[in-house]
Amino acid sequence: MKEKQTVFERLVRKKSINSLGIFVQFVLLVALSIIMVSTLFVSEFQIIAKILLVLLLFTMGYNNHKTFKRKGFTVFYVATGFAFLFTIVFG
Repeated sequence: MKEKQTVFERLVRKKSINSLGIFVQFVLLVALSIIMVSTLFVSEFQIIAKILLVLLLFTMGYNNHKTFKRKGFTVFYVATGFAFLFTIVFG
């Protein structure tokens, strides 16, 4: 019976581009957190927060597809990213 691998074990065996994807996701998450707190004081930062959210969703979709091999959530993240992108452009 094959044992389940942890996320760290999967990342160690992958090429550097996948580790870069996880790093970009982490950086976007931290930046989004900072911007979301900043929107409490400066409301103009809301558009930046939406853009960072779209980038984070696309990055999460990429990481799900390439690193974690979960196809169902990849479609969800990409579709949600396009929905937020649509609201930024037309809303």
